[in-house]
Amino acid sequence: MPLAPLPGRSHVNDPAWQAAYATYEPLITPLRRRGLVTDIDCCGGSELIIAALPDGTHLAIGPSAYAGGLPAHLDSVTEWLVVRNSDDNPTVHHVVYDSTPTGPDAPHGAFLAPLLVAIDSFLVGRGMLPEPVPHSAVVSLTTVHEYGPAAYAPTPPLGSVTEAAQRAAEIAESFPGEIIQHHASRDWPRYVLADGDRLVVVQVTLAELIPGDHSLGVPCYCPLAHPQTPEEDKDLRTAIEYCNRIGDTNGLYLSMVRFYTARDCPARKASRHA
Repeated sequence: MPLAPLPGRSHVNDPAWQAAYATYEPLITPLRRRGLVTDIDCCGGSELIIAALPDGTHLAIGPSAYAGGLPAHLDSVTEWLVVRNSDDNPTVHHVVYDSTPTGPDAPHGAFLAPLLVAIDSFLVGRGMLPEPVPHSAVVSLTTVHEYGPAAYAPTPPLGSVTEAAQRAAEIAESFPGEIIQHHASRDWPRYVLADGDRLVVVQVTLAELIPGDHSLGVPCYCPLAHPQTPEEDKDLRTAIEYCNRIGDTNGLYLSMVRFYTARDCPARKASRHA
C-alpha cells in the first residue's frame, strides 16, 4: 500500500520538525500506510501527532493533556490517547483509543499494536480505510545482558494475533529459565524470562511494526530497516547528507549502518530479482 504524502506545509523543512517526525516514524509510517496525511503539530501548547481523515476531521494522537505533549523520545511514552476532533466543529470529540491510567485500554500502556488495531477498527467502521490492512502478527524475542541488548529476532509473520499469542505462550513455557513477569493480555501478551545472566522479553506485535519489507513474502528481520528500492536508496543518501550537514552524529551513524548493511538484507535481495 503506497504511503500518504507528507503534509503540504512549510514547517516540514524545519529541522526540529523533521527530527520529531523521524522520532515517531514507527507510528507515523503505519498511519501513512493507511492513507492518512500525518503531521506533528502544536495543539494547546503540546506537540501531538495529527492524522487527517477523509471527512475533514482528524485524529489527535499523543499522551493525555495531564502527561503533556509528545516526549523527546518514543521510548519515553507510557500511554496513548487518540481522539477524533474537528477544527471547524468543536462538538466533534470521539475517543478512539485510551491507554491512559484510567482509560479502558490502560493495560496496553504504550504498545503500538493495539493502538493501530483500534484505529483500523474505527476507520473501517466509518468507511475511511482505502483497503484492509492485514493484522498478521509476530512474536519478537529480545535478549538483554548486563551490558545491554544482545540479540533481537522475530518469528516469521503468523496468520493472526491469536496464533501469535499462542506461540508466545509456547515459547515462554519451553524456556529453561523462569518467568519473572507476565503482561497478561489476551491478544498482546508479554513475558520477561530470566536465565542466568540474561533476560529475554517475548512480545506479540504486528508484523508491520517489525523493521523491514514484508510485502514481498521474504522475511526481513533486520533490527534497522533497509532501503528496498532505488528511490529509498536515494532517500537514505539524502538523509546521510542532511545528518552530516546539521551535525547529527547519532542519526549519521544509524543511517550509515543502514546503508552499509543493506546488501545483506533478504527482502532487498528478493526485490532485486522480482
